[in-house]
Amino acid sequence: MQLHLFPMLFALFVWWFSTGVIIYLDGLPRRTFKWSFLGGTILMFVALWGLASTRNDTSIMGAYLAFTWGTLAWGWQEMSFYMGYVTGPRTAPCPEGCGGIRHFGHAIQTSLYHELAVIAAAVAVLALTWGGTNQIGTWTFLIMWWMHQSAKLNVFFGVRNLSEEFLPEHLQFLRSFLTKKPMNAFFPVSVTISTIITALLFQRAFAANASDFQAIGFTFLGFLMALAILEHWLLVMPFPSKIWDWGLRSRTKQMRPASIEVVAGFLGAGKTTFVRRLLATADPNVRTVVLVNDFGAVGIDGSLLNNRGADVVELPNGCICCSLRSDLGRQIREVVARFAPDRLLIEPSGVAEVTTLLRVLSQPSLADAVKDVRVYTLIDAGGFLQSYARMPEYFNAQANIAPVLIVNKADLATPAELKTVEQTLQALNPAAQIVPARYGVVADAALLQMNPLAAPTLAEDDEHEHEHEHDHEAGLGLVSWSGVLAGVYDETALRELLGAAAAGKFGELLRMKGIAQVRRGWVNFDLAGGHPSITAFAAREGEAPRIVAIGNTIEVEPLETALQGCRLDAGEQVTRLAPAV
Repeated sequence: MQLHLFPMLFALFVWWFSTGVIIYLDGLPRRTFKWSFLGGTILMFVALWGLASTRNDTSIMGAYLAFTWGTLAWGWQEMSFYMGYVTGPRTAPCPEGCGGIRHFGHAIQTSLYHELAVIAAAVAVLALTWGGTNQIGTWTFLIMWWMHQSAKLNVFFGVRNLSEEFLPEHLQFLRSFLTKKPMNAFFPVSVTISTIITALLFQRAFAANASDFQAIGFTFLGFLMALAILEHWLLVMPFPSKIWDWGLRSRTKQMRPASIEVVAGFLGAGKTTFVRRLLATADPNVRTVVLVNDFGAVGIDGSLLNNRGADVVELPNGCICCSLRSDLGRQIREVVARFAPDRLLIEPSGVAEVTTLLRVLSQPSLADAVKDVRVYTLIDAGGFLQSYARMPEYFNAQANIAPVLIVNKADLATPAELKTVEQTLQALNPAAQIVPARYGVVADAALLQMNPLAAPTLAEDDEHEHEHEHDHEAGLGLVSWSGVLAGVYDETALRELLGAAAAGKFGELLRMKGIAQVRRGWVNFDLAGGHPSITAFAAREGEAPRIVAIGNTIEVEPLETALQGCRLDAGEQVTRLAPAV
């Protein structure tokens, strides 16, 4: 029995411990990487020497040593990639809207040098053990290679648990190549093939005529395959694996709490503009990170905040209070641990229930990540009266959570309307400071530094569990539509389209925003509060032109037709929109 039990226990320990060590080393400060990598490189050469020296050793110890050398040789491949020394020519996320073979090609580019290094190492291992009677180390290396490739393809095609928390800071761009879904078509194929191989290996291990060396060696290989299959199943299980959480302690122990500033407000209130103003006036010595959540399948605001002196983390396709809620606490911890910000600005979507966000921020699990919390609520002065009449409960909640209520776009309201807005807000929250703003600029900036909320500890008994689409489409009556804008657009035609949308030609739109390429460059177009605007936009490399529309109703087909009519064809002809009635 010991011919099989002890090798299984040894393989289990080596698999678990070596993986955790690599995760731990990847989480240490980058100044330590050169020493870790140097040590790993020395071990790799020792492993190659060991494989060569045991190629004809068919003793029990020879089987144990060969398995160990093969594992160490593979460990260097993992370490070199995750420390960023041997990756690929691409070190940027995949552009939004990129799919198909182009998306796959970009994914290959992220690890091309790593794959070539694996091939070179495999050739070296084969050359050093060729013709030997002990091939356990060689097959250990090849099994790890196979299961590594299989796992990469599965997270690319889509699995439930992507294990993003194991990605070090310098590889966070790989998130754009991971797909989250319950399972993909390749998963059962990969697991089935691996299971057959596992069964054949164990058959050799338990064969009646197997020598002690063969019994131990094939037990190593079969159990290693079984562990790799277990890793695959952990990708699709309804709960994430915690077996390597100890490896993440190198990241969490360095965490220092950040000051949180939540910028709330309904659609089109000017949250993104306000955040840009905060960043423009921020102390350059204070490290700032912005967490942006868009209501829609594609994100826009994250691109608008790039190159503003802060790192931007996007959470598209959902509402922070709902569909992302279960993961939000973990995501905030990851952001704080990864970027070590002094200041974390959170811009929820315009339909988010910020009270739920505050509950998350008050969780004991975030006590070491959250220093204090400030909340600003932005109000669209021009559209408030109409929006409040339709959604009083939503605005009551928004007004009550913030010590500072910023009445933005004050220039778009008459003095009488502005007075009504201020009196309404004062009645909703008598303790709040109500300040006017234009284009996100607050005259008395000192008000923004009021005492933060001491502890956002909202009662948990009224906490709600629901799905994003159910709550907001049923509760607020909102729907969203998004698309990718291919080609070059006529700026004048886009401006006419925005005017038609404001007049109700495409349904009851509350907000429409997008990024498009026009003849003179890139522009950001926006419809908020019935007011259209087009401004210049500094596009990033690989920027995808796109559009998001949100409203009570959306006439998708007429809108798509109108957008197509705004494109410049070969003859520079543009189909103009008919005036809305």
